[in-house]
Amino acid sequence: MAEILVLCTYWEADYWENDKEAPYPKTSIKPIRHLKNTLPLAGIGVYTKGKDRDFTAQPPCFLIIKNITENEKGEPQFDFHHVSKMQGITSSMFLNEIGIRNLFFTVSEEKVLPVLEKFGITPPPEWQKLLEAKTPLPSSWLDWIGKRFKGILQTISNNEYEDRIAEIFQALGFEVEQQGHKQEGEYPDGIAYSKDFAIIYDCKNRNNYFLNANDKRAIIKYVQRAKRRIEERKKIEKIHFALIAHSYDKIENMSDIEKETSSKGFLLTSEVMLYLLYKKLSLGPAFLLADFEELISNQVIKIQDIKNVCRG
Repeated sequence: MAEILVLCTYWEADYWENDKEAPYPKTSIKPIRHLKNTLPLAGIGVYTKGKDRDFTAQPPCFLIIKNITENEKGEPQFDFHHVSKMQGITSSMFLNEIGIRNLFFTVSEEKVLPVLEKFGITPPPEWQKLLEAKTPLPSSWLDWIGKRFKGILQTISNNEYEDRIAEIFQALGFEVEQQGHKQEGEYPDGIAYSKDFAIIYDCKNRNNYFLNANDKRAIIKYVQRAKRRIEERKKIEKIHFALIAHSYDKIENMSDIEKETSSKGFLLTSEVMLYLLYKKLSLGPAFLLADFEELISNQVIKIQDIKNVCRG
């Protein structure tokens, strides 16, 4: 699933029509840092309003993001090449269709391309090729993974995503109690049990997932209720919780959940779940679920973190 980087500005009415480096001071690169490994990248420049300027009637532009850098404060800067304007749609119309209003964000091609088709816009060939060329993971290890599991990187339904995440936990060696769409009521999507600990997990089948207040309250409720059942039925005392999404935007509120539930949390991605499966397949008996707890972090777990822990 290719990610498209959307950049917004209200500085000039033709800002996106000239190749340049676009700085974004007082913002954080964290939500899109993973894109640095996928360059060049398909991008879209959008015009917004602010500081008594309103350029929302301007058409967005197709961009190619050539490089992404950051300064010592972690503020991003995007080196882009202008390809062409999107004739037939205004920036405000585009944002209304996409439904996201951050200064910069990513959106899947599966969401962008239908919008372009709706307004009769044909992407430029050089821009379109960037979507077709993207391979989400390095084939050096992705080839170990079966087609069904790799499907979590594609456009599938929420139920399918939950099912396959449960299957990956099982393949890793956990005993899995799948709930979510399998069970009536308000429950997490599943619980993964090892001999010594359990993970209460919830799946978010989307890019740039943001843990909002409603989700935070729901997860606290899931974890508190599930912990009582696990402690009573399984006699397991070490209980953690995990969120699983394609990628994350803001990762605030994790500490609130940890405090309210007296549990530690994971932030896992679809890519990391597949890499864990690869390590299980390649290491065999040397892959230990006991090592899994070393990955606990209130930051998004990366492949390098797994390499550091699962050495075999």
